[in-house]
Amino acid sequence: MVVLKPRQISDAFAALLFAVVAILPFPFASVSSVAISLWCGLVGIAVVGLALRPPAITSPLFLAAIIAVGVASYATILHLQVVVRAPSDSLAHPIWALASQILGMPLEASASIARGQPYLAIGAPLLNLLLFTGGYICGGDETLSRRLFRTIAWSGGIYAVYAICSYALEPNLVLWHEKIAYVGNLTGTFTNRNAAAVYFGSIAIVWLLLAFRRLNLRRKRRPGKRRRPPTTRVNWRALAVPGSFFCVCLLALVLTGSRAGVACSFVGLLVAFGLNFRSEMSPRLRKWLAFGAAVVVILAIYQIFDSGLGERLETEGTTGGGRASVVASVLRMISDFPWLGSGLGSFRWSFAAYRSSQISGWGVWDRAHNVALEIAAEGGLVLAGIVVLAWIGAMAMLLRACLDPRRSRTLPRAALAVSTVAVLHSLIDFSLQIPAYAGTVIVLLGAALAQTQKPTVEQAEAVNFEVNQCSESPD
Repeated sequence: MVVLKPRQISDAFAALLFAVVAILPFPFASVSSVAISLWCGLVGIAVVGLALRPPAITSPLFLAAIIAVGVASYATILHLQVVVRAPSDSLAHPIWALASQILGMPLEASASIARGQPYLAIGAPLLNLLLFTGGYICGGDETLSRRLFRTIAWSGGIYAVYAICSYALEPNLVLWHEKIAYVGNLTGTFTNRNAAAVYFGSIAIVWLLLAFRRLNLRRKRRPGKRRRPPTTRVNWRALAVPGSFFCVCLLALVLTGSRAGVACSFVGLLVAFGLNFRSEMSPRLRKWLAFGAAVVVILAIYQIFDSGLGERLETEGTTGGGRASVVASVLRMISDFPWLGSGLGSFRWSFAAYRSSQISGWGVWDRAHNVALEIAAEGGLVLAGIVVLAWIGAMAMLLRACLDPRRSRTLPRAALAVSTVAVLHSLIDFSLQIPAYAGTVIVLLGAALAQTQKPTVEQAEAVNFEVNQCSESPD
């Protein structure tokens, strides 16, 4: 009879979590409710399994506080939106009284304009919370955190290779379905080129930092036992794999033709580059390099790459699509229902009453193209404020860890750079509402935050010294 050790059981559940993270982008970016439900179940099993063994979490209270705040926030809003109210209740949406008057029969009112829809909309936030928890638990263990990081890198690199091959052979197909929109643009397994752009841009950041990590390890190991002086010669063989996948992801990013996706991704790449070489540059050199890199990036995208991006910038500018008018309409929605919103997952129905005449009449606006504003419109300002503060706090913690020379900084650097891409793009699009991309960002963020809670080498040595002193002291 084979008896599995606790470590082996933990590794098995971690492998389940890594498999979900790797497969997330495949079924059309997991946007369907069936895919979200399946991933919630599998990630939930993985998290429970990881929690059975005492994990190497340095601050379980920090994780418990995040889970408690997230669950309490959404559960409270969910209850207040679906609870039955009288039509005269100030928190009831006026559409129920109007419908009751038109139909000539009494209707049970609620704060949500679509009864039961908030229950269906809670799946994506729940999946993100579960992935964050799983990433946090794995981030407390050095081995699991490295496996998670490499899982994200390799799976994303393989998706980029597939996306380029698919674009070259069948550019009008998404997997086995014919494209409805974005014909002629690379989308990979995504149905939206903007989400595909930030996904491949984020994976490019991960591979870039893996290449930097190999360079740093090479420098540390270079002197060897003979005490030879350090050398600046680059080991191209060690950089072949990360460099190749970085170029592939970068090519996939540009071929999407997404203006905002490319711009935000290159900002994230500059953040990763700056964080990695910050200690080796003077302040003046940092400014000049940042300026020069920005100019080179813009010229490279606009002139060198034949992806149609430059043509779109010429014909549509930087604010095409009527998004400014959409933002104004969403702000009117928020001002009318500031506390509870119109109901989670109800944007496509509630926005129709506020749609500006300056917006094109083609299509249905089912997203606000601004994640924070959409959360405020659907769930109220309080819920949106909690989400925004959580992101600000997380990025501040990551930045502090990246600037601390006593910590291992590859994972926090990657999480901070990728989070920068995600947050910037979420201000003008809905990429963070795509489970495949949001899950990748969230699980990486959770693992990196766990590492920020780990004690530094000096702190660990101090604790061990105090423990040894107490154990050697007489009773």
